[in-house]
Amino acid sequence: MALWLLVPGLAMLFGAVVLFFFFFTAVPLPSEVGEEPTVLLDHQGEEIAELTPEVGRKDVPLASLPPHVRQSVLAAEDAQFYEHAGVSLPGIFRAAFKNLIRREVTQGGSTISQQYIKNVTDQQQQTALRKIREAALAVKLEQQFSKDEILEFYLNTIYFGRGAYGIEAAALAYFGQPAANLDQAQAAQLAGIIPAPSALDPHENPEGAHRRYRYVLDRLVANNWLNAAEARRLADAPPAVSQAAEVRVRTAPFFVQLVKRELERKLGANQVYRGLRVTTTLDLGMQNSAQRHFDRTLSELDEGTGAMISMDPTTGGVRALVSGRPGEQINLAVDSARQAGSTFKPFALAAWIEDGKSPESTFEAPAEKAFGDYTIHNYGDRGYERMTLREATWKSVNTVYGQVAQAVGPDRVIDMAQRAGIDRNLPEDLSVVLGTGEVSPLELTTAFNTFAAGGVRREAFVVERVERAGKTLFNARPGDDRAFSEQVAHTISDVLRGVIQSGTGQAAAIGRPAAGKTGTTQNSADAWFAGYTPNLTTVVWYGQRDGNSGLASKPTGGGVPARLWGRYMREAVRGLPAEDFPEPGGSLDVVGEEIEPTESETATVPACPEGQIPVVAEDDGGEVDPLQQVCAPSPPATPSETPSQTQSPSESASPTPTESGSPTAEPTDVPTEPEPVSTAGEAVEPTEEPTRRRGG
Repeated sequence: MALWLLVPGLAMLFGAVVLFFFFFTAVPLPSEVGEEPTVLLDHQGEEIAELTPEVGRKDVPLASLPPHVRQSVLAAEDAQFYEHAGVSLPGIFRAAFKNLIRREVTQGGSTISQQYIKNVTDQQQQTALRKIREAALAVKLEQQFSKDEILEFYLNTIYFGRGAYGIEAAALAYFGQPAANLDQAQAAQLAGIIPAPSALDPHENPEGAHRRYRYVLDRLVANNWLNAAEARRLADAPPAVSQAAEVRVRTAPFFVQLVKRELERKLGANQVYRGLRVTTTLDLGMQNSAQRHFDRTLSELDEGTGAMISMDPTTGGVRALVSGRPGEQINLAVDSARQAGSTFKPFALAAWIEDGKSPESTFEAPAEKAFGDYTIHNYGDRGYERMTLREATWKSVNTVYGQVAQAVGPDRVIDMAQRAGIDRNLPEDLSVVLGTGEVSPLELTTAFNTFAAGGVRREAFVVERVERAGKTLFNARPGDDRAFSEQVAHTISDVLRGVIQSGTGQAAAIGRPAAGKTGTTQNSADAWFAGYTPNLTTVVWYGQRDGNSGLASKPTGGGVPARLWGRYMREAVRGLPAEDFPEPGGSLDVVGEEIEPTESETATVPACPEGQIPVVAEDDGGEVDPLQQVCAPSPPATPSETPSQTQSPSESASPTPTESGSPTAEPTDVPTEPEPVSTAGEAVEPTEEPTRRRGG
């Protein structure tokens, strides 16, 4: 019986030996692969940018390097390099065991000869066949070249991150000096980066990089290349590393940054500058439009910054991405999280609808309402008559949504948000419905894109296809994950259309069916507009770059973000069909007093409802576009605002008040939301604005 158990293992070993000798005898050693620019294309094939290394590769002779440079690399990667014949079986087993125990990459099982073979071929897949081929060619390499020659080959081709191939380029990229001038600490730091260059960049991951640095020092001591006292001194004084250079492209720099990240994940960091031809998801026309409108809007404002991102509901592909004022180093659309404000209310509405309840359910809407330890207030302590949940969404009434969150439970609100695309922990109390949780613009775009896609969540991605020399290396296969039913999604869209038609988001009207939600946090630190048509989702964030101190101009989601969204989307969707949203369908139970639902806008340019007038907007060139007709509220005969709701003379005469959403028992940094207002004149460009610069 025991013999039969050995048969499969012996068969596999025999097969491995046969393959080893086949590769050794039949496959020639690969020629060295040089650097070539990588070309990025938009999804229609138009060139976006060309990626080149930050520092060009320059080969240096091994004899020109200080002994501690080669010793540091050997200590980190292959201390027995001068003793084995190209492959080290004990090293493979030892490394696998230690990596398993520590649950991180601390040792590589490949010898330097094997790593060199891997570096100069396109065989990046972690397969048994590749490892056998790699081992056979490493042994062959050792028979044709000396150890010093192989080590020199390796040091001049290994990838160190930051686009730096070879020790000379790495020394310049990280320390601004040639490799011949590296000291012991700098050499140890660079050697520690080799196993995972992007993940172990000292600026990106200082803790991980320092652990690897100390590991290299310990290995130097173990191999008698450094004394213990000096190692302890160096461990307490790691070398200062220069800041990584920013992406040097003009068009969509932060999008290009995401493309580089995705290429590194899919193909390996050392493949990014190897002559790839990358088709991305970007739409260059949309990107240029987004950048133009974004820059124009921020140039008119004295404070704040922002981000904007567009996504295709049918795929999850990112079509446009802009972030920050000129000189901004952080991708605010992806790498920065802010409180979401009332853009979170649709997730509570989705939970309500999924439970079989109706948006026509009615609720009391007092100025304030206690929920145990929480007391939720409406803006200005204003109370309303009993209203439907649909109307409460349009007006963003906090006390109504407190009741919804209490009825479905905060855990259900969180569940709906996470199913839609918010992949982070959220407050597990009623405040979650008011948007106290932090999200990135990319996450919120993914979540609202799920509504636009009929309840199907599609993960954001930026790379469609990668080719090299006519060979396809990668094809994106976006996954579809149903988050909730079509009925839930279509009902959400039907309700959110009213936010733009007659609610807090009227400034976002674009003359065709669109749905969205405004969001504003307390102290006006963050203002959002998240919206979509059936074929394009866009989220705009405007706010304070650091902290939650707020902006002096008190922006609201219905102000700057909604106007910017409308300006951009009117242009972005011109080449897309003017589709209508599907009808919600199905039957829902009405809880509470039932009232007649409010009639929503239709797919074609409609006759305006009672109390509103048609407005035809001009495009940026001054030409009238018939698809730009929107309905604006008729100017009121007399002002109806109370003194507490009006703005100062320095702002607009037409107010856009904000409503408080802060539970009194909680800290004050809880999101708030503006109530809907009627604006005289053009609906898509209301007059409420943050402070503007004077002059032309």
